[in-house]
Amino acid sequence: MNLLKIKEKFHNKGFVIIKKAFTKEVIFKVLTDLEKVKMKAQRTKNNQYFHKTKDNKFNTIHNIQIFHKKGHIIDISNNIKLKKIIGVLLGDKAKVRNIEFFLKPKLSGLGSPFHQDNYYWNIIEAKAANVWIACSNSSKLNGGLCYYESSNILGTIKHEISYAKGSSQKVPNYTLKNLKFRKRFPTLKTGDCLIHHPNVIHGSFKNKSKYDRVGLVVSYQGIKSKIDKNRLKLYKLNLKKNLKTIY
Repeated sequence: MNLLKIKEKFHNKGFVIIKKAFTKEVIFKVLTDLEKVKMKAQRTKNNQYFHKTKDNKFNTIHNIQIFHKKGHIIDISNNIKLKKIIGVLLGDKAKVRNIEFFLKPKLSGLGSPFHQDNYYWNIIEAKAANVWIACSNSSKLNGGLCYYESSNILGTIKHEISYAKGSSQKVPNYTLKNLKFRKRFPTLKTGDCLIHHPNVIHGSFKNKSKYDRVGLVVSYQGIKSKIDKNRLKLYKLNLKKNLKTIY
């Protein structure tokens, strides 16, 4: 797939799949690094950095770049080819803004309410992108991502507090019911990746299967992009309300 086709799908569909983006050897190194990240996250004792399932397994780990400064995960986030692709999509040189793991363990992995990333990020003109790297096979069966295809054309819309772990805001149910966009559940193999627009509506369901669903997520923004500080302030207030409720 050439860069022009990737760009076209990213903007028209809201997401694009790149098959065999990373080798299994690279993914193995990332998973080895993950164990170090888990230990470091727990040492922070900060409930904004990680969330666990009822059976005490890691479900999500956030803001990894803050407490984990080197290793295979950092290397993959700075991959030259990946940054080049994102630069073409944004029309600007790309920089890393955040690194996360969405682990969703078998039988107990939590769902993620439908949302738009830019409601969290508040980047003006949505000059950003999320790269979801499959570190295991992922599909509807084990709680894989679900997209409202082309919903990015709506811009950043109103959300409400979700009261969920790891994803504090959601698109209201009454809004979802009125959407006419087709739902898509991409099927990924280990090493594939999804690149999605920050305004595409997406979420996932619980993992009730016998298979873990592991995703490394790197978000990028253009180096010239700016933050809407007023909207960011509002989001942070809602985030605090969500954290107080679930803990």
